[in-house]
Amino acid sequence: MFVKLKMAAIAAALTFSFGLGGWQAAAEEQTITVATPGAALHFYPFYVAEAAGLFKKDGIAIQWVDVGAGSRQIAAVASRSADFAVVGMQPSISARENGADLVAVSGLFNAYPIQLVLSKAAMEKTGITAGMGIDDVVSRLKNVTIAVTGIGSTTDVLLRSWLVKRGVKPDEAITIQPLGNPGAMFAAFEQGAIDGVMLGAPWPEKAEADGVGTIIVDPLKGGIPELEGVPYTAIIAAGSLVKEKPEVVGSVVHALTEAMKLTAAEPDKVGEMLKSYFPDTDEAIYKAFEPRYRGKSSATPVISKEEYQKLLDWISITSDKPVTVTFEQFVDNQFADKAAAEVLK
Repeated sequence: MFVKLKMAAIAAALTFSFGLGGWQAAAEEQTITVATPGAALHFYPFYVAEAAGLFKKDGIAIQWVDVGAGSRQIAAVASRSADFAVVGMQPSISARENGADLVAVSGLFNAYPIQLVLSKAAMEKTGITAGMGIDDVVSRLKNVTIAVTGIGSTTDVLLRSWLVKRGVKPDEAITIQPLGNPGAMFAAFEQGAIDGVMLGAPWPEKAEADGVGTIIVDPLKGGIPELEGVPYTAIIAAGSLVKEKPEVVGSVVHALTEAMKLTAAEPDKVGEMLKSYFPDTDEAIYKAFEPRYRGKSSATPVISKEEYQKLLDWISITSDKPVTVTFEQFVDNQFADKAAAEVLK
């Protein structure tokens, strides 16, 4: 399903339009490239739109390009080597702060599904047990090596934020090891090369099923005050692409909005559709985690100012200086507003 990134932008002419009577797709299907770190359910509406044929209905074919960690997704979009990325807003805002021409055109997921998983040896060493609250976990999390996808990635910043918020200096208490994609992280964890990982489904569930690790912190269950109401992933595009090809962006967001409507109307059917994105995941494991992700999937493509401010408040926990990128600079709701008004009415 995922293919290697070809470091050249697709130059195909993409033409879509709003008909007077509603949405109208181009007669000829066009292909867009979407940078991804691999299969992950915190891109939920995007998968629904593809699996249910909603992108195809709007004249769009998806070419997935697996580039690894979020920083590489962002670089691909900023360089126009990929058209869109399904990625966390936090690293995207950081890149925008440093000059990258990036905007968010649709929300995707409204919670942080990245879990801290520790090995049995690490739990014994630290005295951490399953079911402990975040404060107790942080106070005991010392002298262990935890893998993240990359420094500055959401997995990294999330872990650091838990410690900093509770008065602990991450680089003094633990070793944070960037290992790239989730598969490489899990392999290192299985082999005992690291003590823990910061990963989303299906990896934490697989760790428990295989008896190699235990989920210690799970933000989807709540209990982390600073994450309440903080949005996570979005559709990120280059601002230049939005200006050059607004019809394309509009079509993508329209299909995503239809997917959000379908998820609300037929949740169980949608859940079954997405199993194909995780062919190597045991059926029972998939059925255990999928409903939890579905419940946090965005119900509207519109990203609100309140959500953005909560995101900035969370980013400030680990940031050395305030973020200067404003809501108006980073969030482009023009397509989301139109699609929501038409589809979710």
